[in-house]
Amino acid sequence: MTEKLLDSSKSIPTPFLLVEEKIIKKNINRIYNYARLHGFAVRPHIKTHKSLYLARLQIDTGAVGIAVAKVGEAEKMAELGWLDITIAYPAIGNERALRLAGLSCKQKIRVAVDSEYGIDELAKAAAMHKTVIGIHIMFDAGLHRCGVSDQEQIIRLAQHIEKHAGLRYEGIQIYLGHLYGDAAGNPQSFKQINRLWEPVYEALCSAGFCPQTVSSGSTPSLEKTHLVSHVNEIRVGTAFLNDYFVVKFGHCALENCAARVVATVVSDVTPGQVIIDAGSKGLSAKQLLRRDNLEMGYIPAYPEARIFRLHEEHGWLDVSHCKNPPGIGQRLSIIPVNVSLCFNLYDYFYLLSSDGTLQKERIDARGLYI
Repeated sequence: MTEKLLDSSKSIPTPFLLVEEKIIKKNINRIYNYARLHGFAVRPHIKTHKSLYLARLQIDTGAVGIAVAKVGEAEKMAELGWLDITIAYPAIGNERALRLAGLSCKQKIRVAVDSEYGIDELAKAAAMHKTVIGIHIMFDAGLHRCGVSDQEQIIRLAQHIEKHAGLRYEGIQIYLGHLYGDAAGNPQSFKQINRLWEPVYEALCSAGFCPQTVSSGSTPSLEKTHLVSHVNEIRVGTAFLNDYFVVKFGHCALENCAARVVATVVSDVTPGQVIIDAGSKGLSAKQLLRRDNLEMGYIPAYPEARIFRLHEEHGWLDVSHCKNPPGIGQRLSIIPVNVSLCFNLYDYFYLLSSDGTLQKERIDARGLYI
């Protein structure tokens, strides 16, 4: 984001979220080139941006469907028309199950599960709506968040799914969130995953449950996904936009970051320090360490500056190492640590379109937590 661009957006009060369409399209091309090379279907995970506009852009590029984290996100995205939607999150709770079953009467719906409890709730809801819900079983590749890795347990879950007329076993969901930095580029990391995964895959096939889809996600290891056996779909979230976490661990360059928070310096009374009008409500409180110092965003125009503290409405910048530090009234373009958290803080973002114009776009599914 150039200073010229910041000047052109001076009429917009800060803080606000600015997104460059040209960079998104560049990232989309990179992702799809990789997918075509390895025969992967692409399923964007819209929990990152929660925007109908950006979802449509992704779908029009050739996505097989979308992934969401919450039922509310699925319902909002359904406004685009018929979609193939994966809820990549255990839909535990009667209300969630009933709403998904209702949605499955109009959309193709599948849900990720890792328990008989979740399967039974979905089956009951599907029966009430006289519909069929697709199911992916979550395989734990090493993060130990959701999912199972024991082959007998996974086969039991597949068998349990098949007991219910309203459910359809469709495959396996994998998440590689434990791989970032050096681990995401190390072939040994993927050999370790395959040592767990390949016996499970073979056992499933031997039991008559060979997965139609093996879907894998996570931005840091995205372009090494082909090292995981049998994957045929990639769920892509952050990589369409990127953020400082992805940059920090070497998974993209600064010029691949499509979203910035634009903030204004509102105080410079303390030597070596300025205050901006973007606090945790504008940047989120997500933090990283740099040379044993906390940082909560990155300012490309002032690489020596460090955002080291956030209150709700205030951001502290250490500018003591800047030769020409920013002054009061100056606007700063900041790459957030976590772009997904930032999108959920704003009602709108401002899109710098490919023709150089700015347009205001709603973040349609923000705040939908159920």
